[in-house]
Amino acid sequence: MFGRRSKLDKGLDAFEKSEWKRSRKLLEEALQDEPRPAGFYHLGVMYWRGLGGAVDKNAAVECFERGAEFGHPGAQTAYGIALRSGVGVAKNNDAALTHFRSAAGGGDREAMVQIATMSEPDEARRWLMRAAELGYAPAMAHLSDFLMQRDPVDALSWLYAAVTLAADDPARKRAAALAKEMSAKEIEEAQKIGREYAREIRDRTGARR
Repeated sequence: MFGRRSKLDKGLDAFEKSEWKRSRKLLEEALQDEPRPAGFYHLGVMYWRGLGGAVDKNAAVECFERGAEFGHPGAQTAYGIALRSGVGVAKNNDAALTHFRSAAGGGDREAMVQIATMSEPDEARRWLMRAAELGYAPAMAHLSDFLMQRDPVDALSWLYAAVTLAADDPARKRAAALAKEMSAKEIEEAQKIGREYAREIRDRTGARR
């Protein structure tokens, strides 16, 4: 016979259903007795964005820090972003980078992008490529910017891949703008390569068509 579901699990379910007020209340209550990293992370997101109640950046950062202490990749990334920006906590780029690297080690794709934006070109490209190959559309957009001068066809290819995989509207608009500066042959080649990138990423990650 199955046991009763915990208040924390109910709060996480409510978050997934966008029932913000209910989720916020349940997680606030649950974390007093059941300090789990996923709970701290999701409650932090609601505080940060003002979901289900007022915006509270300081409370959000406290939640992200607690989650990061447990090794939650999303919380590590969120706390790193706070440290990098100096919002809700003293600015500390070195500490931010440490948290990003820990989160990236746990597979967090946004952490990889954050590291890239703090790195020298060669390392930045490696991190962007890693996140892009995991199907992360923002990384594909950053990678496209990185490639624009040296290989505009490949730059456009990554934008097409982002559109194919994630129906990413910013990528679609950027692709349309870039395509205006290219020949029909180059566009056709970029579309072909972009479809191939998308196929390889789907095969690797199991992303839905």
